[in-house]
Amino acid sequence: MKFSVLAALLPAFAASEEHVISDRLRKLLRTDMTDRERAMVINKYEWPECVHRQMTALQCKEMIDREILLLNTGVHTTIRSVIIPKRGEDQEWYNAVVIPLFDSDAVAGRNGDGLVHYDFLWHSTGQHVSEEEDSEIPCVEVDPETLEPVRCKGASLEGALTGDDQRPIAGGNFDPNAISSPEGQRKLAEELNKPSVVKEGPRTIGPWDCSGMSGVDCCFMIKHEVRDLDEHNHAIQCYLDYQPGTKKYYEQQYNARVRIFQNHEGFVSQIPYVG
Repeated sequence: MKFSVLAALLPAFAASEEHVISDRLRKLLRTDMTDRERAMVINKYEWPECVHRQMTALQCKEMIDREILLLNTGVHTTIRSVIIPKRGEDQEWYNAVVIPLFDSDAVAGRNGDGLVHYDFLWHSTGQHVSEEEDSEIPCVEVDPETLEPVRCKGASLEGALTGDDQRPIAGGNFDPNAISSPEGQRKLAEELNKPSVVKEGPRTIGPWDCSGMSGVDCCFMIKHEVRDLDEHNHAIQCYLDYQPGTKKYYEQQYNARVRIFQNHEGFVSQIPYVG
């Protein structure tokens, strides 16, 4: 799509009596955006019809994927829609600890206090994690030829700590080169000197005090502590992402994917949006 066509799209979305830009869109329209980025946001950024038509999450995703190609061909066809279900132990990557981050890549925690939680009991087999199971991080890449999602492998805890394996130790969005504060580094060193836990049966794990730590160091601490497989032969994993409201969250989300929120019945629970 040429610049002249992109520019032609912008006046239609100026504030007027017929159309007032929402607060959400105002936050997404940064002054330093490129024309390509701006067009991706402006063309369409919400799909209320998914809720109004009482669509299932899968029906909504199919419709959105079609519209992404129709509305944005030649501009940004790598945007993807993702279904975000209510978190439950029956979903994929239930074994991942979610680690929210500040813009600085320091751990924010669930409530901004650096405390990281895991929502379920850990049903341990009492078996020690192998390198293969340890490397099954929550990570999916899109095959550029088939556009189908494929799993990717990460580093094991030992490989990452020794520096022998340069692959990521966690899934999600983060700066792998972020450094913990001196206090965070001290805390991690202390935890790594403690014995790991391998104990059969269900137990509560976490919360972990990751204040002052980078997301990666927080993940090191969690994976060092929980070194046993669960009843499905999965190791504990980490998923890092910037906290909603941070600049990096919007920078890497708004033109990357459409979030489709699914309830326990499989239907769309709120209006899907880019971001």
